[in-house]
Amino acid sequence: MAWMSFRWVALGMVALVAACAQPPVPQDRYYRIDVSAAASGAPILIGVLEVERLAAEGLASGRAVVYSEADNPQLAQEYFYDFWIEPPSDMLRDELVDFLRASGAATAIVTPETRADADYVLTGRINRLEHVRGPKAKGVIDLELAVTHARTGKLVMVNSYAVGVGASDGSVASGIAALNQGVAAIFERFLADLKASG
Repeated sequence: MAWMSFRWVALGMVALVAACAQPPVPQDRYYRIDVSAAASGAPILIGVLEVERLAAEGLASGRAVVYSEADNPQLAQEYFYDFWIEPPSDMLRDELVDFLRASGAATAIVTPETRADADYVLTGRINRLEHVRGPKAKGVIDLELAVTHARTGKLVMVNSYAVGVGASDGSVASGIAALNQGVAAIFERFLADLKASG
């Protein structure tokens, strides 16, 4: 009888130890959009350009990295452990400010927080920012960008930019790298369009 009790206690201890030996919980990973500086040139806009926070709704406004499957593009989902370091609306605005400052796109480029007297306002919207998984994985980004005169509201230029850049493999990291390339391509096209509008 004592042997049976010992056996049950031993089995209980083994079950308890097994329950404690769970695999480690995956660690959260954080990514940023990082665009190389543009080549400097003469100002396109003479005056102060204020760059506002980009608008976004739904999944595009959150910090979780969004993905879809190539064979089911209508279904968008969020990764559980992969996040943007900041909300995309802020992160893309800040990268755009740095890019435009480096390019010399305007006499001065500011954000609303500076409370400067702006001559022009740049607004934008994130329509899509996601990693597409599948045999031909890619990063897809779709932005709308517009520049208006601050005082009159008169439109200087507006355009939509949609880019898909192939990823080296199906990993999240390669999808983020592809998104970085896509953002850089859009910023370059926007700069060219701004020059053409002048």
